[in-house]
Amino acid sequence: MLFWTWLSHATTGMASVVPLCLLLVIALADSVYSTQRTLRSWVNPGCGDLCHQRNVTMLYLMANGPHNDTLHYLWDFIDKPSVLMAHSPTSTSLYINWDDYLAGRPGSVFFMGEVTYTFGVIINKIIEFNDVNDTAMIDTANVNNINALRLEYFDWRRVSLSQNSELVYLDMEGNSYHDTAKNISRYGSIKLSLQGFCTADHSDTVPHMLHTENSTQLDIILDHLETTKAFSASRFAVELLVVGGGDPKIPMFVDPKKSVDDEHTPGIFEVVEVRTPPYRESDGGLKSGAYLQWRPISYNSASRDITSSTETMQYPAKMLNYTGELKNTMLYRYYGAAVDDHLLLQRLMVSLGSKGDGFYKRTNYLTWTFLVGYGTPPEERFSSLVIVIISIGLCLPLLAMIIIGLYLCVRHRMPKQQRNVYLS
Repeated sequence: MLFWTWLSHATTGMASVVPLCLLLVIALADSVYSTQRTLRSWVNPGCGDLCHQRNVTMLYLMANGPHNDTLHYLWDFIDKPSVLMAHSPTSTSLYINWDDYLAGRPGSVFFMGEVTYTFGVIINKIIEFNDVNDTAMIDTANVNNINALRLEYFDWRRVSLSQNSELVYLDMEGNSYHDTAKNISRYGSIKLSLQGFCTADHSDTVPHMLHTENSTQLDIILDHLETTKAFSASRFAVELLVVGGGDPKIPMFVDPKKSVDDEHTPGIFEVVEVRTPPYRESDGGLKSGAYLQWRPISYNSASRDITSSTETMQYPAKMLNYTGELKNTMLYRYYGAAVDDHLLLQRLMVSLGSKGDGFYKRTNYLTWTFLVGYGTPPEERFSSLVIVIISIGLCLPLLAMIIIGLYLCVRHRMPKQQRNVYLS
C-alpha cells in the first residue's frame, strides 16, 4: 500500500513538470513567430517585345501582407544593378512608361496611389585596391593603387529565375566588362543572386542570414575577375549608394552588433546593421525606415565552408551632395530631382578579405551577402532544435530531482521494518 502511495506522489509531481516544460517550449517557439506575406512577381511587366529585343531584365515583386499593406520591390539590371523598395496600402499599383524608362528619363516609373515609404540601393562600383601593406583596409590605400569597375559596363544576362507565392529567386551574371569611356576591358564575372521571402527564416544561401517577410537578400560573387597587372596584392571592395526617406542631414550609422548564436554561421558572433533615419508618417508619428544587414564574412571558394572563410571590413557611411552618380539608374528614373530636395543620399563601402588571407589572387573568388529590409532588423534567436535541447536540459534534471526527493521522503517516513520489506 505504501508503494502505491509513493508512486501516486511521484506521478503527480512529474505531471506538474510536464505542463511547465510545454509552457517553456511554447514561450521560446513563440519568439520566432512572424507574419506571412503572399508573393507575386513579374519580369519586365508590360514591356513585351521591346525588352526582349534589348535583353532587359527588371523583376517586379509584390509582397502582400495580412494588414492591408504591400511591399513593392523592383530589381533592375538595365544599367547599374539596383533595388527599389516601397511600402504602401494594397490598393497602390506600379506604372512604368517603358519608352521613357529605357531612354533614362526621370518620372518614367511611379506608383498610382499612396506610398508611405521608399528606399533604394545601387551597387555602384566594384573597387580594386593594391593592398601592398596587407592591412585589408581600403582607406589606407594610396589613390594611385585604386581602380574602380562600374557595373553598368558589364554585360548582364539572366541565368535562372524561380517564382512562386513563397519565394522568388533571380540569378544574374555580368561578363565581358568594357569601359567605353576609358576603353578598358576585363575578363571574369560578377554574379548576383536576389531573393524575396514570404516569412521569417534563415536563407539557404551560406552564411544563412536571418531574413524576415519584409526583406530581400542580395548575394554577390566575384568569380575570376581579372585584376590590374601592376597590382601585386589586389583586393576588392563593394560601393553602395543608398537613397531613401528620412532626414537627409542625419548620417546612417554602421553598427556591428554581437549575436547570441552561431548555429547557422559557425564562429561568427557578429551582425553588422545600417539603419536609415526614421521617417514621419502622415499622423506625425515617427516610424522605423529601412536597413541593411550582413554578417562580416566572405568566402573564397564555392564550397562556402568555415575553412574557406575570410572577413569583411565596413566603413562609416558618407553623405553625398552630388547626384550625378544616380544618372542612368532606376532610382534616378523614379526619384528624379527629388533627391536634391528632401531625400537622403549616402555612400557605403565594404571591403572583402582580411590580413594574411593571401589576397584575391589566392583563389580568384569572393562573396558578400547582405539584406535590404523595411522596419526593424531581425535579431538572431535560437532555432527549434536548440529550443528542444534547452527544454530537455532544463526539464530532465527537474524530473530527476522530484523523483529522488519523493523517494527520500517516503524512505524517511517509512518504519524500518516495512522499509526493509519494501526494499527487498
